[in-house]
Amino acid sequence: MEKKPITIALSYAAWSFIDDNFKNNCWVSWDFPDYVVRLELDPTIDDGVILRHDGRRMETKLIMEYTLPASSLPKDITQLLNLSYSEAIRCYENACFLACIALCGRTIETALGSFYEKTVGVHPSQESSPPGLNAIINRLKRDGFVFPAGLKEHMETIAKHRNMAVHGNLVIPTEDETRSVVYLTRNVLNNLAKH
Repeated sequence: MEKKPITIALSYAAWSFIDDNFKNNCWVSWDFPDYVVRLELDPTIDDGVILRHDGRRMETKLIMEYTLPASSLPKDITQLLNLSYSEAIRCYENACFLACIALCGRTIETALGSFYEKTVGVHPSQESSPPGLNAIINRLKRDGFVFPAGLKEHMETIAKHRNMAVHGNLVIPTEDETRSVVYLTRNVLNNLAKH
């Protein structure tokens, strides 16, 4: 298949405008009748150019990004949670909504698995009949683990979307549904970090 070239012709003034905005970590855009052209400087890209859709990168960089601080969780679990969540928002940026939701579910399950192991003495994956997310939550509550108000419901919502994303459901999540799951995941991580 032959690639169709796209040329963006810039005046010196437009080039200067881009340069000024990039120095301030801002992005620039131009509206055309049928589309919008956006340019952004991304210091995380080692070399080259990445084509992104719908300008999601600014949202993830300014609002969604989150790093779980060193907390009561073991260092390796904290690193795994940060990696899983970071990959989830990279998937969101690139409109990989099924993968994003699956990684959000993994993030929550990893955190709960760590609390389960700390409380019960064994990781849920090592149980003879490994419990699901709701069973883990119920066991933790029964053993005295106190969830902040509303957190259990947030985790159940994430789990519901995760199950639909990974178990062959015929409904593909929308961008808005995926965004909601990402924000719920960020909220859960933030609250668990305080535990």
